[in-house]
This record gives sequence, structure tokens and C-alpha cells, in this order.
Amino acid sequence: MHRKRFIFILIPPNDGQVQEYRLTPRIMAIASMVAFLFLCAFGYYFTGYYARADHQEDLAQLRAENGELLRSVEHTRGVVSQLEKTMVVLREDDEKLRNYHQMEPLSADERLAGAGGADESPQFSYALPARKRAVLEDLNANILRLQREAKIQEESFSLLENKFRESEEGWKHFPTISPVSSDHSWVSSRFGYRSDPFTGRSAFHSGVDFAGRTGTPVYATADGTVNDAYRDTGLGNLVVIDHGIEVTDESGKTYKKEGIYQTEYGHLEKILVVPGQRVNRGQQLATMGNTGRSTGPHLHYAVLYKDRRMGRKGYVDPENFILDLPGSLEKVAGIGPTDTAE
Repeated sequence: MHRKRFIFILIPPNDGQVQEYRLTPRIMAIASMVAFLFLCAFGYYFTGYYARADHQEDLAQLRAENGELLRSVEHTRGVVSQLEKTMVVLREDDEKLRNYHQMEPLSADERLAGAGGADESPQFSYALPARKRAVLEDLNANILRLQREAKIQEESFSLLENKFRESEEGWKHFPTISPVSSDHSWVSSRFGYRSDPFTGRSAFHSGVDFAGRTGTPVYATADGTVNDAYRDTGLGNLVVIDHGIEVTDESGKTYKKEGIYQTEYGHLEKILVVPGQRVNRGQQLATMGNTGRSTGPHLHYAVLYKDRRMGRKGYVDPENFILDLPGSLEKVAGIGPTDTAE
């Protein structure tokens, strides 16, 4: 019995020799399978090549985006760090202002505004590696904390602004200028313990001494009322001013609010005010002299602070209040005259 064969006849052009090929079904099946596998492999590698090229391009783009995100995170961390420093300054200013207005300072718990509870990390951070996720979570926590602190600080400053408006008149009664001109005087002795020029022993000096010429004008450092103007054994001719506030109500009646500061001006030559007289900041009170226990013409200037909450008075360093303090004794040749009275 004859086997089945597949016959292929090739007729070349130009009257070439005709060729005949006889193939068995088995060979045809094998050839078909080889051809099929070849086409599959070719198709696979062909599509894989372009897919890998696309993947490489996508990977390069992702790397570039990742680098940009990392730079953005670092920049944000720097901004957050600067904001934290700014918040520290704002907290310090807030405490100083609250202290001046006799307001209770905000506690640490109040500034945190009851922070805590559930994790507020960004949802996308869970898909990141642990190290990067920790960085983002820390950054997010700091931003949320700063937002809370900023809101609390805003509310605190709003309260301080209201308090300031209520007591705006009080600024005129705050001793903030020098009692003598810096062109005609200098600081010859400061507040605190020093060697007494007469006894040589350590003694407390309750004010600041300004040396100058006899007759140099002496000015009130804030608005107030003259409490005393008299001759003192140690301080010579002395003026004491209470820096209370005088208020006129709607009916025209005037009444006085007690001040928290008093100022003293000693060793004066001439006194130009009388007890009970209202004076304004910058108004001349007297002239510099050499009265009382003194080694030469100068002004003894002192500030007394009354703590209303504690109900007590005490001398404080005037240089903490004077905003236009003249040159210190280190800037002039020699040391000027001083007094021995407290």
C-alpha cells in the first residue's frame, strides 16, 4: 500500500528546471510544529523587547519622580524646622506679654490642645518601605502639632490684643525713657551691690547714677502723679512719682487707678514740681545737683515695682526699662560721681 505523500512542485521563472519535492505527513507535521514554535518565540521576544523598553522608560521616570519627592520632603523638613524655631520665639514673647498684663501663662497641656488619639498618618505611606514611612509619619506629626500650636498661639495673641486695647492708656505710665539727655550725661554707677565710695564696704545700690553738670534737666520717664518732693538726708532733694492712671468717666468724674511702678529722682539741685501734680512723660521735673550724700553732681534714678498679685514692692534694675539709655561708664574716661544712699 502506498504511503500518502505531499508533493511540492517548484516552477522557476525563465523556463528553469522544474523541481519536485515529496514529503510524508510526519515530516509535514514536524515542519509545521517547528514553524509554529518559531513564530511563537519570535512573537514573544519581539513583544518582550518593546515591553522591556517601556518598563525601562517607566522605571527611569519613577526614579526621577522619587528623587524629586525626596528633595521635596527634605525641603519640607527644613521649613518645619524653621517654623518650630519661630514658634519657640512666639511662645517666649507670649509669656512676656502675659506676664506684663498679669495674665496666667499657658501650660504645656494647653499649648498641646489635648493632642493624641488615633494615628493620623497619610494613607499612602503604608505602601512605602518602613524607613521612608517613618520619615513621612514623623514629618506629618510635626506639621499637625505645629498647626495646633499655631491655632492656640493665634487665640492667645487675640486675647493679648484685647487686653492691650483695654489697658492701652497704661503704656504712657510705663517708665521707658532716660531721665536725662544722653548728650549731657553718662551712666556712672549701676544697679546692684557695689563698693560704697565713702566707707569702702559692699552696699546695695537701688538705682542707676547719671553723672553730668549741675543744672542738667531731669525729666519724668512716664506719666504719673508727684507723690513727694522734699529734702532727704541721703538722696538730697528728691522727687517721687507714682505712675498710676487717671481716668475720666462719662459723667466727667476723674478717678485714679493705682500704678504698679514708682520712680525716684535724687540729688536734685532745683525741684520744679509739687506733690499732687500730674506730669507727663518727658516733662522736666528738676535739675541735676549735688545735694545729700554725694561725691559730685549726678542724678540717682530708681524704679520701684509693686507686684499686685504678691502685694509687695521692691527696687528693680532701671536699665531693664530704659529704651534710650545713654552711653555707659566704659565709653567715657574715668568714673563719675556716685551717691551712697539706697
